[in-house]
Amino acid sequence: MVEPTRVCPRCSTLTATTAARCPHCQSSYRRRRPWAGWIALALVNAALVLGGVAAMLSAFGDELEATLDDQVEEVEDDFGRRLTRVQRAIERQLDERLPAPGALP
Repeated sequence: MVEPTRVCPRCSTLTATTAARCPHCQSSYRRRRPWAGWIALALVNAALVLGGVAAMLSAFGDELEATLDDQVEEVEDDFGRRLTRVQRAIERQLDERLPAPGALP
């Protein structure tokens, strides 16, 4: 029976063996999957995406607040101007209806 040729993942030695470990460095021939690396990469990716979304939402909120502040200020100014006009109109009507000072009824 011919023994299979194996390459050690640790020391890269090519050996014809059926053993579970490398005869040179005693490392296992089984490759380990770097799950920790993939999990860390996924977490970093998720953190970057969520950070980007948070930054965009923050910028959107700031812009919305500024726009609303401008609109509220415009409405307040317009309301003040209209209130002043109404007040002047009421004063004119009262002046027309009331007798002049010093005039006898």
